[in-house]
Amino acid sequence: MDFTLPDLIFPEVDPSLVGRCDCLVEVAGRDSVGAVVALAREEGLESVLPTIAYTGTEFGDLHALQENVIRMRRLLKPLGVRVEAPLVLGSPRWWHATVGRVNSILSRRYGPWHVCVGCHMYLHALRIPLARRVGITRLVSGERLGHAGRRKVNQGPLAVEAYRRLADGFGVRLELPLLEVDDEEYLLDLVGEWGEGKDQPSCTLAGNYLDLDDRFSLDEGMLRAYLDEYLVPVTRRIVYFLLERGEADYQAAVRETLKGARN
Repeated sequence: MDFTLPDLIFPEVDPSLVGRCDCLVEVAGRDSVGAVVALAREEGLESVLPTIAYTGTEFGDLHALQENVIRMRRLLKPLGVRVEAPLVLGSPRWWHATVGRVNSILSRRYGPWHVCVGCHMYLHALRIPLARRVGITRLVSGERLGHAGRRKVNQGPLAVEAYRRLADGFGVRLELPLLEVDDEEYLLDLVGEWGEGKDQPSCTLAGNYLDLDDRFSLDEGMLRAYLDEYLVPVTRRIVYFLLERGEADYQAAVRETLKGARN
């Protein structure tokens, strides 16, 4: 059994996929599957390319992600949508350099909210080079502003705007069909009986910005500074080099961005 998590930005792609798919789909849990079903219902799709990404912080049943692709295929079949074989990609070195290695520096400058926001930015940005390689300009994600009345710092308005801004800069539209949805009945209509957080891996750092009563008080000024001074610029730099050179020096990108952020 192979337990390695390689840096895999450009997985092997069937040449016939180039220009054939309407969108790239981020496959995680219920909301990601619900998002592509909602988009297919709203405007119709012919073919989608599911993608599974890893960070290196996941635990639990990783096979659930493959099962969720099967579930997606079953839900989209009545809508006439073809679901291609999923592609797996990830870069633990990217995540480590931009989020983990500089955790203490970022926490002192910008507060404790950065980890999950940086991770979600990574998960979106990671797929941009692949989207460009296969000629896809739309990336479907299940981000939602509300979760039955609960907020998540990595899915707030400031963070979502930054994700979209980054993707737009590389000619990829981040499609978020469920962004304003906080209705469990609607989600049940999309995907059937499927509880939030079920049938997907967990993260070792989930909820790291919460207090002991699962609450958080967000300083929007600090979060905005983190996004504008660090996260968007460093991610833009990394994606640019990946597209131009096929590789990026993650640590150098972080150093240059942080040194310039407060000058």
